[in-house]
Amino acid sequence: MYTTDQSVRAIGRVRVAFATLGGAWLAMVAGYVDAVFFRLAGTAVTHVTGNAALFSADAAASNFDQAAKLGAIVGAFVLGAVLSGVIVGSPSLRSGRRYGVVLVIEGLLLAGAAAAFAEGPTASACLASCAAGLQNAMASTYMGLIVRTTHLTGVATDIGFLIGCALRGRRFEAWRLGLLVLLAAGFIAGAVTGAIVSGEIGSRALWVVSGNVIVVGAAYFAWRVRRPARL
Repeated sequence: MYTTDQSVRAIGRVRVAFATLGGAWLAMVAGYVDAVFFRLAGTAVTHVTGNAALFSADAAASNFDQAAKLGAIVGAFVLGAVLSGVIVGSPSLRSGRRYGVVLVIEGLLLAGAAAAFAEGPTASACLASCAAGLQNAMASTYMGLIVRTTHLTGVATDIGFLIGCALRGRRFEAWRLGLLVLLAAGFIAGAVTGAIVSGEIGSRALWVVSGNVIVVGAAYFAWRVRRPARL
């Protein structure tokens, strides 16, 4: 029979597992979408740093058409983050918040990207980038750990830092490293899958991921309505 302390620890483990698996799935979605756009359009849509550097280089070279395209993609990412802030209202992960609404909107944006791709790759990339910004901002901290699900720069930094702490002999909670490793693995697995699927069916690969995100978002929304809780 569980004691009170054992029950609390068990609940804590379930919450960490929920956050870890959910984060890995979100990272997989981002990796998938990014790989589809890299393969089909040569454009990154789930992170900003590379596009900002390319924007600057194109602007300096007076390649203003390409700079405008990249600027629009970066702006769309920021717009998605703004929308996430309006809907969720807090960067810390906690169940019961309106993540289901965010995910459904993200799925609809990805559906729009799929529909627009053939006629307007730039518009499609902007919609996908907006979806990525929306996702990345929906829950960016968990128990003091910064969590980003659409790119790996921060994840790689934190993994390296924790390994350095271990080499120095400093202790840290193992779940933190586990979460970061699974975020990286999820992104890479998603990118591999996105590259393979888009190689087979082209831009229709975006319909696959949009449907998946909408279903998960709707399921979370239904769960939230039935059983609001705190994570």
